[in-house]
Amino acid sequence: MDFAAIQESINKIEGVILSKVVEEKGEITEIHVLANNNKSAKQIVRDIESALYVIHNYKIDRNKISVASVQGEELLNKEKRVKFSSVELKNKLNKVECIVTLFYDDKEYTVEEVAINTTLNRKKIVLKATLKAVEEILCLDNIFDGQEVIINNNGGISVVTVIVITLLSGKEEALVGSALVKNDVYEAIARAALDAVNRVILMTTK
Repeated sequence: MDFAAIQESINKIEGVILSKVVEEKGEITEIHVLANNNKSAKQIVRDIESALYVIHNYKIDRNKISVASVQGEELLNKEKRVKFSSVELKNKLNKVECIVTLFYDDKEYTVEEVAINTTLNRKKIVLKATLKAVEEILCLDNIFDGQEVIINNNGGISVVTVIVITLLSGKEEALVGSALVKNDVYEAIARAALDAVNRVILMTTK
């Protein structure tokens, strides 16, 4: 059974902000859902039951579904999302040092990373340092691996896309984030990294 696909289906249901599917020995034991107040909890549960049966041919016991409602996703994002503070790159002969600072729960988290000073590494080190700072916030080690930094230019607009692999509960999942390049490409890389992992942060810090 593809539990990641089931979770993705739940996340697409109107009113659902995010969800977490807990499984044991190939069976779903719990489904935790964070929803806005556009629908009642009972309606959300019914929608999940229907979606799982129609899309995945899986009949879920409604007693395994718990729904927590918030006033709106905007409020949740404001309180829980990690915020970008700054990124700085320093050239040191054939090395580059990257310093990324993030802001979460009224605290600043700063991480420094060093790599060989190549064009590709200058981009990847920002991704790596940002993910390392997020791991510090979560008090978890080695759960994010920055895979790719892609920069697309179209009609004078530049967009950074990053691909991140996460390992939570022993399961590998690909995350994708993006951000517009406004003033600084390295800032955009850091923001794209946060865009990729913030849903994981919300579930981990819930």
